[in-house]
Amino acid sequence: MVAYVLITLVYTFVLMQGMTTMPLAMREQGLGPQVYGLAIAANGVLIIIVQPLVNAWLARRDHSLVMVAGAATVAVGYGLTALAGSLWSYMATILVWSVGEIVAASVIQAVVADLAPPHLRGRYGGLYGLAWSGGFLLAPLGGTQLLGLGGTSALWLGCMALGLVAALGQLALAPAIRRRRVLAV
Repeated sequence: MVAYVLITLVYTFVLMQGMTTMPLAMREQGLGPQVYGLAIAANGVLIIIVQPLVNAWLARRDHSLVMVAGAATVAVGYGLTALAGSLWSYMATILVWSVGEIVAASVIQAVVADLAPPHLRGRYGGLYGLAWSGGFLLAPLGGTQLLGLGGTSALWLGCMALGLVAALGQLALAPAIRRRRVLAV
């Protein structure tokens, strides 16, 4: 569970860059708040349309592999953002990482249930919540540092690297999660 919490912390750090540093990066490219608002709206629209259609199907798949796919897609989407410079290119990258967000969201909390013994589910859930809180806290702090030190390329390529590390970590953790899930059933 500790490893999963760390993976979730890294994943959340990357995912939250769209809400924290993306508007700053866009401003550096001369794109105003209205462009950010239009681009990020694609995230919400895609989630509303797609998530209800795929959630149950994804939930029936191997939870760890679904998480790997979600984290890797988020990573690639943020990496592609290094190439963005217009409303449409930002919107395209947002749609890519939004697909990853949808995929991961279908099982991310189920992994906690897979890992938690019944009498410790509350504690495991609390620890999982801490990972998200930590990601929310660290995203603007770390993201703005990456942006300030290396510009938009460093930010987005750094996010891609971190997202791929989270995906690989989840892949390495997958056999242990499968064993715990079998024991719980």
